[in-house]
Amino acid sequence: MSLAFLKLRLNLPLNNSLIFVRTFRQPQRSTGPKSQEGEFRTLQLYPTKTSRSGPMKKRAKPQYKEVLPPRYLRMSTDQDWTNVWPAATSFKYSVVPLPITQGYVASDKENKGLPMEKYANTELIKIPNFFHLTPNHIKKQCAAIKKFCTPWPEQLDSDEACDYYLPIKITTYDYLNSTPSIRDSRARVVKFNFKLDQLEFDEHARDKFIRLAGDKYNADRDELTLTADKCPYRKQNYDYAQYLLTALYFESWKTESWEQERTKYDWQRYFWDESPSRTRLLDILRASEKDPSSVNAQSLLDQNKKLVERYRQSITRVQDEGVEYELKNLEDYRDDVLTLYNLKL
Repeated sequence: MSLAFLKLRLNLPLNNSLIFVRTFRQPQRSTGPKSQEGEFRTLQLYPTKTSRSGPMKKRAKPQYKEVLPPRYLRMSTDQDWTNVWPAATSFKYSVVPLPITQGYVASDKENKGLPMEKYANTELIKIPNFFHLTPNHIKKQCAAIKKFCTPWPEQLDSDEACDYYLPIKITTYDYLNSTPSIRDSRARVVKFNFKLDQLEFDEHARDKFIRLAGDKYNADRDELTLTADKCPYRKQNYDYAQYLLTALYFESWKTESWEQERTKYDWQRYFWDESPSRTRLLDILRASEKDPSSVNAQSLLDQNKKLVERYRQSITRVQDEGVEYELKNLEDYRDDVLTLYNLKL
């Protein structure tokens, strides 16, 4: 393209003139060879038949695999079920060869009044199943992990030995419900049971431990039961029960200043060695000797060991267990006193 000017002169009266100038473009001829497609090329999104290099290929038809029947229809009757259902998984209708039904029927018109079959039954998928816990499964899994197990300790040959070496009994519960959720809030509860004779105590520590435990201690079985259920998870309750047991034990060994003011009447047990009954019994035994001043207290107790032991047990039961609910203890105490002093009713 080139620019061109057009100049026009317009004569006006009184020797005045006005000139108009107009500018316009002229097309420029190309000196090269002309393109057959014109000045602009065409954008081809898809190739035309003439532009293809080779012959046009026929589109291949998609091939679909044949849909096989469910697996339970192709299984043999003696197939190993542990290979079919090796681990815990959701219910699969195509695998289980059982006519299982599940679901609620609102009326007789719905599914002819029958629960839905296993095909496309979402109710069977929601709940847990036990197809992976057959006796053969358990036997096979135990055989697989047997090589990782160690021999049973020879020292644990009785229940008493187990209680001695493993004193704490931990109890938890698992719940299975026929609901969409497998969670149960009761499964978080952890219970610790153990006997106090498995712990190392002196008289002060044992008495204080029992007082701190309160109603958690069973005096008949000499057993303490700690139940943890405040935390939302079982592991948290387990850790809290361990902490509580540790805190109780070490607090029982501490002696505060005000504890020195306690008297014998504040103790929960009757102590024969510190009781006035033992002192009076020694006075009576000394009086029966020819030379009371030369007789040792321990020798007197050894000479009358059987009588003293029976008397000690009787008065200890009366003091610890009481006489209101255990009248037999009072009768035994009466008989032992009469035998000790050689008296008759």
